[in-house]
Amino acid sequence: MIKVGIPFCYKWLTEGAPNRAQLFRAYVEGYLRTNEPGLRLVRISGMTALCERK
Repeated sequence: MIKVGIPFCYKWLTEGAPNRAQLFRAYVEGYLRTNEPGLRLVRISGMTALCERK
């Protein structure tokens, strides 16, 4: 697994949202698409995205 740190701002951007978990995951997937296009999200552990190569 390849570990990628998740920007802290995503935590407070999703604060108070009724669908916080889904929104947080969508932000992380978008971040990876933009900044790490060769990786695919497997799961999120804390503020770390665990990924694998596409």
